[in-house]
Amino acid sequence: MWSDVVKMERGYIEKDIKDFLYFAEFGDNKSPNTIKSMKKDLIQLAEYLKQIEKIEKSMEIDSVMVRGFILQLQESGITKRTINRKLSSIRSFCKYLVKNKIVNQSPVEVIASPSYYVEKPDILTLEEINRLRNVISLKNTNGLRDRLILELLYSSGITSVELLGLGEEVFDLDRRELYVTNGKSNRVVFFSERTREFFKQYIESKKEKYKERYSPDILFVNGSATRLSDRSLRRIIDRYALKAGIEREISPYSFRHTFAVHMLSNGMDILYLKELMGHVTLESTKVYQELIKVKI
Repeated sequence: MWSDVVKMERGYIEKDIKDFLYFAEFGDNKSPNTIKSMKKDLIQLAEYLKQIEKIEKSMEIDSVMVRGFILQLQESGITKRTINRKLSSIRSFCKYLVKNKIVNQSPVEVIASPSYYVEKPDILTLEEINRLRNVISLKNTNGLRDRLILELLYSSGITSVELLGLGEEVFDLDRRELYVTNGKSNRVVFFSERTREFFKQYIESKKEKYKERYSPDILFVNGSATRLSDRSLRRIIDRYALKAGIEREISPYSFRHTFAVHMLSNGMDILYLKELMGHVTLESTKVYQELIKVKI
């Protein structure tokens, strides 16, 4: 089991994972969700290595052990997407070990990333976007809110966390610019003319509905005039996807992925897209370039 008290000696797997996660968060500016996922993946790897392979030191990890871990995941019915994510976490960790001279060579260097494990991000077609638009009623405040959410996610490429944290003051309607902060970095993104029009309609309707409870500090509110939660956002998207006849599962990130692919397909420079999406490394953005190559 994962120790409550992590060994403090450098070179022990648990200690190295702890140091790596600290570096990833404060050195590489990884998001809280990414850190949480990597921690879960690496703890699972450490437990496998300790219980099955009987090792505790990073320098003892080899490619055969990593393959055994992946095989165990496959046999337990873990999805391809999850396996690919875990491999990515292990690669990043091993790269850190090499860089800090804890190991001489990455034990996953010889393990290719087989397409078998890779599942492409879910991309919406323009026809599906329009179907979603058409099933949203614009007769009330919530409908205007939901349409604004769709237009903003699709035209700006921001994350759901960034979306839910927005206030009204970060919008420049004349320039169609949005100032986004995620707690670690700031950037300016752009939004569509549709977004601007629905922003105006929603704000007007929101003021009228909530009156003294209205606050410009929170853009997207629930029925109690408090900030919309991530769970509620996902329920909203699920509901409209069902109404629009989209049978596969989509999420707020489907719009972000769609934004990236559509921008690249229309000739946007990949370095510019990297800045718009707030990616720390270009490798994250190149994923979408590969999707275009295979004509997703």
